[in-house]
Amino acid sequence: MLDFKKVNRRFALGGLGQNLVYALMSTGFLFYFTEAAGFSAATIGTLLLVVRIYGLIADPIIAVIIEKTNTRWGKYRPYITVIPPIISILFVALFFNPSLSHGAHLVYVYVITILFWTAYAFFDISFWSMVPSITKEEDKRMKLLTTSKFMIMIAAFGLGMAQMPLIKLLGNNDYSKGFFLISIILGVIFTVLGLLLAQALTFMNRNSEDVAARAEGTQMKGKDMVKSLLANTPLISVILGKLCIYILVALKGSIAIYFYKYTLGNDILGSYASMISLPATLLLVAFAPKLIKKFGDKKVMLFIIIVHAVLSFAYIVSTDVSTFYVLLDGLSNAAMGIYSLIITNMVASAVEYGEWKTGIRMESIIFSTNTISSKLASGLSAAIAGWVLSGIGYVSGAEQSAQTLRALHQVMVWVPTAGCILGALVYMGYKMNSRMYNEILADLESRKQNEGA
Repeated sequence: MLDFKKVNRRFALGGLGQNLVYALMSTGFLFYFTEAAGFSAATIGTLLLVVRIYGLIADPIIAVIIEKTNTRWGKYRPYITVIPPIISILFVALFFNPSLSHGAHLVYVYVITILFWTAYAFFDISFWSMVPSITKEEDKRMKLLTTSKFMIMIAAFGLGMAQMPLIKLLGNNDYSKGFFLISIILGVIFTVLGLLLAQALTFMNRNSEDVAARAEGTQMKGKDMVKSLLANTPLISVILGKLCIYILVALKGSIAIYFYKYTLGNDILGSYASMISLPATLLLVAFAPKLIKKFGDKKVMLFIIIVHAVLSFAYIVSTDVSTFYVLLDGLSNAAMGIYSLIITNMVASAVEYGEWKTGIRMESIIFSTNTISSKLASGLSAAIAGWVLSGIGYVSGAEQSAQTLRALHQVMVWVPTAGCILGALVYMGYKMNSRMYNEILADLESRKQNEGA
């Protein structure tokens, strides 16, 4: 029997643990391997691109594997139980600096990074695919997503505040040692919270008869999956809009620490920005369900995008007052939390739309498009950031030229602004609303009753 309150709490804690790991990988990977491990920005940018190309192939396969999983513990619980400790071990291994030659170390990083993201995909796709299985009620689903997003934002911005000061403290100003020790701490937290989540998913257990009965339904053909995805126009709009925003906004996030360190002279300014982002995001997330219920996903999304674009363009002001940029970053970063909440809600609606449109229900496949696009965006943004840094003349650990600093400032202005504009244009074409969603649910229920008659 489903204890929604317990599952809601544990689901949020699982998201907290997962995103503590993800946050360090997103914001610290490029910086660690350029400033601590001594690789060039272009080398790490290329690595990240290769890993993301691999992910584009591997993640859909992983989604199919999950979709076809049929055990007495359900479809998702086996991965939620087993994968967190595997991810944590690989996470720590990634920030461990082995006594290898430069070339051998690079090979080591490639192998561990690919293994890490492979394991991460199993957990991430399973985690978010559970949402429609836990509840189809809009209010409960929004509560589940809101609670989890609260904890995810605490993870992202909490680590953003503590990351560089804690790394410097743990490592005694040695980046290599500091990153390694913080990876151990975060890995342990993720493993414990992942196991707590798995323990709350007993309602997904099945008896042997259920397993046998569902086995026949897992024989879905690949071409049917592709056709179903292509017919899901709301999902396509959501993912395209997300990629436009996330790639370019995350690119700015990847190079922000270089702007703080070399232009503003303080590499922990990002911590101050996160101090602004966290309460602003939590406030927005708290009000978001009411706003979405009143105005709909599309209108709320477009409003947030417009505000984000204005904040990004304001970066064009040139000043020595670092507080100005910290304030802009803090407020614009808060928008990302709302994007994530609304997009996840849109994707959950797309599950029902897909079943209604094609007769095929593919929770894992559909949610994999969301997780794949997130990782693709973060990977491409970091890869492009590495190439941009090399292209504008960045030299690791050295004083940067005036020309490099000017170019860095321009990237911080125009890249996220362009991302917001492109994203808004895509979301203008999004058609799904609450009335349509409820009509789809009613029609699906009617079909099931007719089939059972």
